[in-house]
Amino acid sequence: MVAEGIPSSQLMEGLRREPLLAQRLESDAVKYVVELHMTMHDLVNQQCPLRSTLTAHSDNSGVYCMRSKASTADQDKQQIMLVQALTGSEPIDWAHHTFGASPTYFYSKSSVFTADDCLTPHLELEMGVGGDGSKVLLYMNMDPRLSLTLHPQYLDHYYSTSPPGCSRTWQQLEQEASTQPGFTRFTSNSFHVRQFSATCILFHVEINPQSCAAAKHIVIEAAKVWLAWLAAGGSNRAASAEAIKAAAGPAAVPSDAAFNRQFLQEMAERSWAWRRFPRREYAVSALKATFGNDAVLKYWDSMAGEHHVRQLSDIQSNIPSLQAQGS
Repeated sequence: MVAEGIPSSQLMEGLRREPLLAQRLESDAVKYVVELHMTMHDLVNQQCPLRSTLTAHSDNSGVYCMRSKASTADQDKQQIMLVQALTGSEPIDWAHHTFGASPTYFYSKSSVFTADDCLTPHLELEMGVGGDGSKVLLYMNMDPRLSLTLHPQYLDHYYSTSPPGCSRTWQQLEQEASTQPGFTRFTSNSFHVRQFSATCILFHVEINPQSCAAAKHIVIEAAKVWLAWLAAGGSNRAASAEAIKAAAGPAAVPSDAAFNRQFLQEMAERSWAWRRFPRREYAVSALKATFGNDAVLKYWDSMAGEHHVRQLSDIQSNIPSLQAQGS
């Protein structure tokens, strides 16, 4: 019997226990952003229960928290970053909800990572609130597990085809978002970000009732597309030639055992590139200056589910290909 997942109400209780996060939740924009993350969590949790899991750096509820080095008296410089580590049943390997706050900015990221040899994309939602809170940044992606340049049929399969039980495709949802009032496409100045965002839904969204309702609709429908692919694929192991053929076409199937090992290794490397993406974000220098290098390394490790921070029970439950990965 599969254990029940952690309810979003419990996650919210954890956020409200942190004074700075509780304070920022009084803002309509921040409250809305967190609501979207909890909505996605509930949808995933219904189909694939997500359970809190301990790490070498977490408290007894699976939370790792880093706070700025500024004195408590210096309220305008206080910052916090909180990571709730989660795990789930195969093919989900690791998940997290991350929330960061200062008096002037709010950051949020939720990721559900499938196993290293699973062809089903990862799912990620990332949002930010800055300035006067009149708009939010919305990023949502199904992270591709294969090179879209080398395997265009993978792109056609997961992004331009509707999964069983869904009437729309991921690409159609992205196009629908572009037509919504109050939505403006966002293009990062970072080539690194652009390279990772070919398939994402990425917009600035104005905080008004119509735009907020549209963004919530997009997040819900996008999560449903990913969940439908997850259900359709099962474990979706790339060790199966039939699974590879279904996801990326017959040309993608390795011709012999040596190419199969290379294929699986490249999949694992691509998976960890997604997991370790925050290590190359533009805010790296600012994070280290605010929280210190050691705290930031623990923060990144907790988000990615690096193997050296997992508890023994989590490591033992992983598939062999993941155990072989270095941290």
